[in-house]
Amino acid sequence: MGYPHKPHSRETVVLSQYFGDAEARTLKGWKKRGGYEMSAKAFTMEPGALVEEVKASGLRGRGGAGFPTGLKWSFMPKQKTKPHYLCCNADESEPGTFKDREIMRWTPHALIEGCAIAAYAIQAEQVYIYIRGEFTEPLQVMQAALDEAYAKGVLGANAMGKGVRIDVTIHRGAGAYICGEETALMNSIEGKRGNPRIRPPFPAAQGVFGMPTTINNVETIAAVPHILKRGAAWYKGLSLSSEKSSGTKLFSVCGNVQKPGNYEVTMGFPLKDLVYDMAGGMRPGRTLKACIPGGSSVPILNREETERCLLDYEGCVAAGTMLGSGGVIVFDDSADMVYQIMRLAKFYAHESCAQCTQCREGTAWTVKIMERILAGQGSAKDLDLLLDLADNMTGKTICVLSDSCAVPVVSGIKKFRSEFEDYLSGKKKRVVAA
Repeated sequence: MGYPHKPHSRETVVLSQYFGDAEARTLKGWKKRGGYEMSAKAFTMEPGALVEEVKASGLRGRGGAGFPTGLKWSFMPKQKTKPHYLCCNADESEPGTFKDREIMRWTPHALIEGCAIAAYAIQAEQVYIYIRGEFTEPLQVMQAALDEAYAKGVLGANAMGKGVRIDVTIHRGAGAYICGEETALMNSIEGKRGNPRIRPPFPAAQGVFGMPTTINNVETIAAVPHILKRGAAWYKGLSLSSEKSSGTKLFSVCGNVQKPGNYEVTMGFPLKDLVYDMAGGMRPGRTLKACIPGGSSVPILNREETERCLLDYEGCVAAGTMLGSGGVIVFDDSADMVYQIMRLAKFYAHESCAQCTQCREGTAWTVKIMERILAGQGSAKDLDLLLDLADNMTGKTICVLSDSCAVPVVSGIKKFRSEFEDYLSGKKKRVVAA
């Protein structure tokens, strides 16, 4: 399977430069392209200096939360009195998001090198790459790259011949969405049920196996060698709008567009240009209706909001949504928003770990109400019930899965209330498959 699209002339190519280049998958091919030069350099530096360089770059977590990466690294104990761990979150099960998959499919050594540098920076000798259970091809590519790295001395007891020990283990998940939450991920690695943990203690104090741990997303870690190579100032300068949002970002565009795929753009890039220009816009005769810019768990934007939204952390908040994981889901005027929101709610209900009552009961109840509305059996008070239910599901659970179900429901009712009312009035009715 090839890369989903040819690079566009308006893209800022950093992470996606070698997407589609089969030779870049191999250790020989990666070294030919400058690979592992930065890990060799990093191993001669003080770990604290690496942390400060990443902190100065402004790199923020690309998995969804957007937490400053260097700051997160700095939370790890400075004095190593017990083992430290790095966990790379490669679960990527957020609907609409498929950019980490492409990093692993095409540039596995970029991720391995980033993991080695990050591990050294936080004084960890063991790295776990937690890969989503359904990612069969990325798993095979990553394992082949990892075997090469060990065979050539890139990893192991004397990584890069620098006297540094870096071991990397690939851990395959079992297909649970909740294991993308960092504490559930750690429980899964430990062989436990993938339930999120109550915090504090935070991972930097007590993480996997009870030891200091840092968890970073694939895209986040893959950016680290580039920052080390070209400098924090270069990376921080990659911004079209805000000093608080630096670098480039991979966006996965899917839905009702003519050219779905992964697109890498500089932070602050207009969402309108991504949808209409790079992704080819709507099908002939169709118009844009709505867009979810950061994966299915962020608020939905209507057409007007989409066309003025800038793709960085602050720009998305200003538009009334969040950047999230960068999963851009586009809906044209043929989309039934009530049905689409029900499908999202059904996903979260299915993936709830059932640990928290508000999530276990709230997500299931939300789906029942939505299905009742779609069947033409709803009443006017159902919308108030959905909003009240969402309020009781938000900010009251161990993790944010419950919130993720509530967010599209609340924003959907706010932006597309007339579509809900068409079902409530009997103007529309839809048979929903069980």
